[in-house]
Amino acid sequence: MALPAAVFLASSGAFAATDDLFGRIDAPTGVAQTAMPDATPMYVILSLPLTNAAGAAQFGVDVSDPDSPTYGHYLTPAQFGARFGANKSDYEGLRKWAKANGLKVGARTSSRTTVSLSGTAAQFASLFNTRFASFETAAHGQGYVMLKDPQLPKALAGKIDGVIGLESAGDRAWLARPAKKGINPDVGTGIDGYAPTDIRTAYDVPAQTNSNKTEVLALFEESGYPTSDMTTYYNQYKLTPVPVKLIGVNGSGTGAGGATIETDLDLQAAIGVNPNLSQILMYIDANGSFSSQLVNSFNQIAQDDQATVLSVSYGLDENQQGQTAAKAENTALTQLQAEGITVFVSSGDDGAAGREGTGLNAPDPGSQPLITSVGGTRLNVKSNEAWSSETVWNDLSNGHGATGGGVSKFWKIPKYQLLKGKSVALANGGSATMRNVPDIAADADPYTPYSEYCGCYGGWFGDGGTSLSAPIWAGMATIINANRVNAGLPRLGFFNTALYKIAKTEKKFHDITQGNNGSPGYTAGKGYDNDTGFGSIDLDHLMPKLLKK
Repeated sequence: MALPAAVFLASSGAFAATDDLFGRIDAPTGVAQTAMPDATPMYVILSLPLTNAAGAAQFGVDVSDPDSPTYGHYLTPAQFGARFGANKSDYEGLRKWAKANGLKVGARTSSRTTVSLSGTAAQFASLFNTRFASFETAAHGQGYVMLKDPQLPKALAGKIDGVIGLESAGDRAWLARPAKKGINPDVGTGIDGYAPTDIRTAYDVPAQTNSNKTEVLALFEESGYPTSDMTTYYNQYKLTPVPVKLIGVNGSGTGAGGATIETDLDLQAAIGVNPNLSQILMYIDANGSFSSQLVNSFNQIAQDDQATVLSVSYGLDENQQGQTAAKAENTALTQLQAEGITVFVSSGDDGAAGREGTGLNAPDPGSQPLITSVGGTRLNVKSNEAWSSETVWNDLSNGHGATGGGVSKFWKIPKYQLLKGKSVALANGGSATMRNVPDIAADADPYTPYSEYCGCYGGWFGDGGTSLSAPIWAGMATIINANRVNAGLPRLGFFNTALYKIAKTEKKFHDITQGNNGSPGYTAGKGYDNDTGFGSIDLDHLMPKLLKK
């Protein structure tokens, strides 16, 4: 079944009534499918709507607006659930139904917006009157689809707004882009790439002024990592280890796996930018589809409410995720915004065509309106490692990828992207009506990479992709937060409100005006563009602007 026509969403986050309840996706054409064995484990989410979605969206706007009396008065998970959470009776009824049908039910959350289920393919096929087939592609790994249109059990009718995880475009959603074997980039003072001090010098990153180390960074990951990788990294760059807590989401294991190259990059880049982090909370979900992993992880991060910043270096195209998953992500992000947790997401590594490789495709979750989407650049420095210039990262001609960026098919343009009622993206070919991505950028080119150590890849190598640019910005946000706390100010919370207000007039951004992200694609130009957003920054020069209410 093909994905229905693109659904245009209000900036409040509400989907139109024509949304597909099951978030159907298309299996790739020409790829062999095999019947899924009955005993195959499956992980599915029943998504419930907020009782006051409009009120929750408005609270998010107000709590992020320095001119609002609500500014910085973030909610706890219990407060969010009490004010906006899903219907209690429906929530408990769904949990009871699932248990009665032999499914394992996940932990409760204060928001009551998801019921996480696990069972077998046979159980879910019976409950939804469908059949499953699996497939595998080199680009996206293993996925699965329904062979017949599902039917909604009567017990669920009128209580949910989505079923997530009955289909998957693939289990490989991480976005790291290592330099190909044999390429040893001649940049930076690190081994095969920029060292932590090089990145801090290039972007003029000041020290964290709060000596109490208050900032906790969350990472979404699909696997853990060997501690020996980080020991080697710390020893090489003479850094004090940052405590890392591994948290298995929805019963997931936390061991090293297929995404370890991504996990190591996220850790090493974020810590390299801010070595004075108090702690990193690594939320790992290796179970089920990427869409269910993401929604479950966002909800647990919101429920725990321990992190101040979240970095996500994963993504698929919007069409590959589907509208139902995107909607559930947005509900969870609404809670993260209400709690004051800043979220950075990679914009993708496959240019304007995205992972599908044809047409124009925006990323998910990188196109969500309640996150800061981070594009990629090629970073050039002077002999002392100070910033020299940046261009759009585009190595499509030699197979090394390019920054994602473009126009959402799902989300209407948010108010922060309007200047005097007009889109900031119009001058460089962006949309006047839909969400434009990315918002900002940082180094991502595998030819100007970060120096990473991962035993899974043979040791030291240069790694890039927007999987690098997102944790760079997340690390900088923790420093901004620490400085704000030290100045008696609220933490950043949702960053785009402040970012766009400053960027529309501030001249201290590194405006990236050279390059494009594909043909067809988007060409960089003065001001905002759909390659690198407003560009990168000189953080020390911009810090005074970020230390105002």
